[in-house]
Amino acid sequence: MNQSDINEILEVHKLAFGETEGEETAQLAKDFLDHPDTISISVRRDGRLAGNVLFTPFVFEDYSDTKCYLLAPCGVSPEYQGQGVGKELMETSIEHLKSIGTDAVFVLGVPTFYPRYGFRPTDKQTPYPDLLTAPDAWMALEITDDSVKKLSGKTAAIPQFMQSHWWDTSGRE
Repeated sequence: MNQSDINEILEVHKLAFGETEGEETAQLAKDFLDHPDTISISVRRDGRLAGNVLFTPFVFEDYSDTKCYLLAPCGVSPEYQGQGVGKELMETSIEHLKSIGTDAVFVLGVPTFYPRYGFRPTDKQTPYPDLLTAPDAWMALEITDDSVKKLSGKTAAIPQFMQSHWWDTSGRE
């Protein structure tokens, strides 16, 4: 991925998350793109980047053989929202993750969006379980049958995502 591609991705997340969270989310996306195991999926419209989603490794310490990812961030440029870009991002991403042998994907996100694509609330532990005040926002998508059921115990994300404020759902809509 070249610097121009990275800049486009960062701009999409900055715009998608607005003035309040845009800069911080774009910086998080940049940090994730610097990690060699990050998966980036983008959708273009009219020759421009319309949306992007990133996936980073997520490990259950006692189940390191189970291949899991965290979905974050997922952003659609405001001018393309409501035009099926989010749907295309999710469907394309899920197909790609299936093709590389992913067992499960986890997301701390909007409980009205992700269930459309098979995500369900989960009782699996986040890296900061005491900060999860909105349990419906913590969801899993099981790609390999029965892969989520067996998971338990401590979890870890890549270092850039192990800061507690990313896992604190208090005060979020």
